[in-house]
Amino acid sequence: MTTSPADVTVVTVSWEGLDLTLACLDGLRAQELGDVRMDVVVVDNGSTDGTAARVAELHPWVRVVRSEVNLGFAGGNDLALREVRTPAVILLNNDATPEPGFVRAFVTALREADEQVAAMAATVLLAEHFRPATPDDEPASVVNGPDGTWVADPDGPVRLVNSTGNEVRTDGFGVDRGWLADARTHAPAAAVFGFSGAAAILRTAALLDVGYFDERLFMYYEDTDLSWRLRLAGYRVEHAPGAVVSHVHAASSREGSDFFRFHDARNRLAITTKNATARFALRVWGAFVLTTASVALRRRQPWRVVRTRLRALASCVTLLPHLLSERRRVGRRAVVPRSAVEALFIAPAVTGAYRAGTRGPSGATR
Repeated sequence: MTTSPADVTVVTVSWEGLDLTLACLDGLRAQELGDVRMDVVVVDNGSTDGTAARVAELHPWVRVVRSEVNLGFAGGNDLALREVRTPAVILLNNDATPEPGFVRAFVTALREADEQVAAMAATVLLAEHFRPATPDDEPASVVNGPDGTWVADPDGPVRLVNSTGNEVRTDGFGVDRGWLADARTHAPAAAVFGFSGAAAILRTAALLDVGYFDERLFMYYEDTDLSWRLRLAGYRVEHAPGAVVSHVHAASSREGSDFFRFHDARNRLAITTKNATARFALRVWGAFVLTTASVALRRRQPWRVVRTRLRALASCVTLLPHLLSERRRVGRRAVVPRSAVEALFIAPAVTGAYRAGTRGPSGATR
């Protein structure tokens, strides 16, 4: 899109998501950039739907990087990140449509932020519109949020928040900040623990310092892992409220699927092993083992749920050599004590919370 050196590279990863990717690119082409210069890279993550050829045909201003296999959200993004030379990079899910001022707002916010702000989270809204629920609505269609109960309605006046950044709870679970909050009144603090990979901007220099996504994770919690490593290295993460996208939540995945459960559980154990204090990591592992044993013995869940938890545990055990090596590497580079980072964790909400990092098919697997 630019003939002179760009200010930012936008990276979006697509796996079997041609229509979503084209809609995302239409949104990027419509950006009101002002003096911001933007390059766009699409990573075709082993798709079989003709994504690479179609993007090249309809959006010749976009650079397409093709992988022959699905590398997941982590590997797909890393394929592009290793080649980025601009001062900043925007990660954007292909199932997210940016508002016209999205890129400019992000770049401006990062320029104005302190140099220790390594990443900024966008305002990610659910693509659906909602209206207040009534007693006549079917219970199954009602969405319970912190500000009320809602029902999806194409003509509804309310937009609900998907994420304004990632938080980590004191039990080790990641959560999307602002999940299902009324976007009209949700006004969180600028500081947030981490960014959501659905839409974020990062300083390239910070990535070179701490490293890219951990490709062993494949998908889920990879953004929380990178945010945690940035925190340990002395960087901060903030929220840029003016950078807004609409997100088709879980566009091509089922959050209750075995695939989701496996990666969600395994990677939560993995990132605590890499980044947490030994005490915190052992507590998370212990809780997972005890819960799995309880579910298996009391048979309160289908056997496939138990089997998936056991597979996740076994897989994480096989990853231990890598995870412990990474733990040592992270520890050598850390300038902030692990315990100080854990002091930023939040208590679990009484009503529960939705885990962070469920971004849809831009993760190359959703």
